[in-house]
Amino acid sequence: MATDKDDHIERPMENHAASISRITSDVLHEILLRLPISSLLRLLRTCHQWRDVIRDSCFVMGHANRAPEHLLLFLPRVDASESHMTVSPGRIKIFDEKWSVSTWAASSMDPDDHLFASCNGLLCFYRKYTLKIVNPMTGQSLYLSKPDRKLFRDLYYLYSFGFHPATGEYKLIYFHREPRHGRLSGQPFCFDSIQVYTLGEDRWREIRAPKESCLVNLGVVNVDGAMYWITEEEGTCCGVGVMRFDLRDETFQLLRPPPLKTCEVTDRPCDAPDLSYHITEVDRKVCLVTVPFSCSSPLWRRYNAEVAGRMDVWMLQSPAEDRWFLRYNIDLPASAPRFVPQPCFIRGEKILLHDHDGSAFCQDLQGNGMQTEDCSEVVLLNFKPYRYYETQSYLYKETLVPLDVYAGAAIVRSSR
Repeated sequence: MATDKDDHIERPMENHAASISRITSDVLHEILLRLPISSLLRLLRTCHQWRDVIRDSCFVMGHANRAPEHLLLFLPRVDASESHMTVSPGRIKIFDEKWSVSTWAASSMDPDDHLFASCNGLLCFYRKYTLKIVNPMTGQSLYLSKPDRKLFRDLYYLYSFGFHPATGEYKLIYFHREPRHGRLSGQPFCFDSIQVYTLGEDRWREIRAPKESCLVNLGVVNVDGAMYWITEEEGTCCGVGVMRFDLRDETFQLLRPPPLKTCEVTDRPCDAPDLSYHITEVDRKVCLVTVPFSCSSPLWRRYNAEVAGRMDVWMLQSPAEDRWFLRYNIDLPASAPRFVPQPCFIRGEKILLHDHDGSAFCQDLQGNGMQTEDCSEVVLLNFKPYRYYETQSYLYKETLVPLDVYAGAAIVRSSR
């Protein structure tokens, strides 16, 4: 039998619940946008109204656009050898907006997984027989078959992943490398086509490439609905161009590079450029990076570039007009060479560098230059026994992007 005291307690609770239920979806949307991912994951189980708002695609992308951007450092697996007595599985380190470091300890990453892309909080891993896409925050994983025409010597950097904001589509790209006789080791890979897989569909599609040489080992980035990579191009000041692949129209556009320094008169052959090139992303813009060419390493290598001297970062201002401007010109002392991981190494006016001994640093970027005094270099971590020339870094943010809606012919698993 309910007492007056019980009624006094129940009425405020009922009034509180009724007040919450009267909140419109628009107001609730604005409130939930300001909550962290961890809170939203708990609220998903609160009621149907809240769950519908949180799982709405517009809310997911709106929350993702507000999320702070981190820099993710991937350390590939190191097998046992004469120099390494034990196997070191792949690891991921995350630098937050204050450059504090933490280790990503997700159960969805296996020791042999090799990271090859990061987009809207989704991480893409290369595996021996399949490709895996993971959202670490939701715990969902998507397992996909590789293309039927994949090469015998399959490589992780022949794959990439991107998103088009207008269509809401995510697409995997595979650069199909045809073996060519008569090309020396260390020269660019040749492609006659790319294969595209749209998440949610059931097959890969082949698209003919306009240029046979695509230097995807020098980085591929996804910016504003398009993929960008470096390609060979005769007639430019440096012998390279930037290829743009629109993810909505699936069309190619060749962009001419900025007015870079050409081959100087040296004791090297004239066809040996004195700069090497990489593609990267800074502030959601495509950038072409030039670093002094080291004679001890092949120009078209896939390993991280050694920087001892000046490094220029050219930002693409207008793809339609091939207009670039010099965003950073970075000088590092030749006495202490540093390496830059690929493809992304600049975030929040700081640059990520590391040395031969496995120490990772960050330095402040100021305007078009950078401080080079020892006091400006902050040690972040030491990643031994991992190899300094094989690290990779990507931009990453925590999101609620669901993977179950893109299942199609893929297999979806959840760790939650």
